[in-house]
Order: sequence, then structure tokens, then C-alpha cells
Amino acid sequence: MRVNLLAKRYAEAVFEIAVESKNVDRIAEDLKLVYKVFDENRELKKIFANPVIDSAKKINILNKIFGDQGKISDLSIRFLNLITRKGREMYIMGICQAFENIYLEYKNIVRAELVTAFAPGKEIRESVISKLKAITDKDVELHEITDDEIIGGFIVRIEDYQVDASVANQLKKLSKSFAGNLYEKQF
Repeated sequence: MRVNLLAKRYAEAVFEIAVESKNVDRIAEDLKLVYKVFDENRELKKIFANPVIDSAKKINILNKIFGDQGKISDLSIRFLNLITRKGREMYIMGICQAFENIYLEYKNIVRAELVTAFAPGKEIRESVISKLKAITDKDVELHEITDDEIIGGFIVRIEDYQVDASVANQLKKLSKSFAGNLYEKQF
């Protein structure tokens, strides 16, 4: 079974339980925190990827990190413990990502990325968001990146699509068009 499919199935299961218990937003926040903790701690990822360490120790670690101070809900900690008991703990980050994708779809939100050479003003940001909202019929969560290598213009990425209206891209296209020898000898 592919990892993405496995992660998606577990994420769908916990999402259904979250909807039934009317805790979707809380579970989404919990799993976002779990993802962040795993992403920032390389040692923790190594422990959970190690098949030699038994699941009881891993469950104890999860409970110490997330359960003791009530950092995440009881449902979330029980879900993480179940995954660990079933030997699927190495997929926790993938499950968290899959859950977030399902959650965004549920909330009718799409993520977009705006790359510019300098930080865009409020007016430009709102214009981009309104145009993307009109195209997708979804609320837009815009992530802004500044990259001076694009020289000017912008790049917008949304789902599997990209619009590259950067000066660097235009220069690259121009360079390719001049690369061919356009000179024709008349004699």
C-alpha cells in the first residue's frame, strides 16, 4: 500500500470521528501541532521511525509530549496511540498532512503562494486574493514569499497550477528566442 493512500485513509477515519464528535477545528489544530513538533524535532522522527523501539515506549513518549498537559484533545491522543499500537507511527506526519488537506477542503479553503521580488502591499495582496477567489470559488489562504531572483513581476502557485509573470522568466524566454541563429545569408 502506498504511503499517501495509507495516510489519507487514516486521516479520513479521524476526520469522520471529528465530524461526529463536532471537534473538527480542535482536531485540526491538534494535528497541526503534532506535525509541527515532529517536523522541528529530528530526534523524535528518528525514534518513531526506529522499528526496534517498542510501541509502548513510543506511546509513553507521545503521552509525555502531548497528553500530560492537555496540549491536545483526548481524541487526538487516543488516535496517535492507536496508530502507534498498529505500527503505523512512522506515517504520523503524512497523516497530519492528509488531514489538513481534508480539513481545508471541508472548510472550502485553497492555499496559494505569491512570490514577488519585494513585499507586496495590502492593495496588491487583496487584489490577488480576490482574483483567486473568483477563479476557484473558495476562500484563499495566501502565503507570501519574497525572492529577489525573479527581479520583478510575480509568480502565483495554486494547487497544481502556476502563473509565472516574473521578469526573470521573461528574460529567459527572450534568451531562448535569441539562442537560435536568425541570421540568414543572402549571398
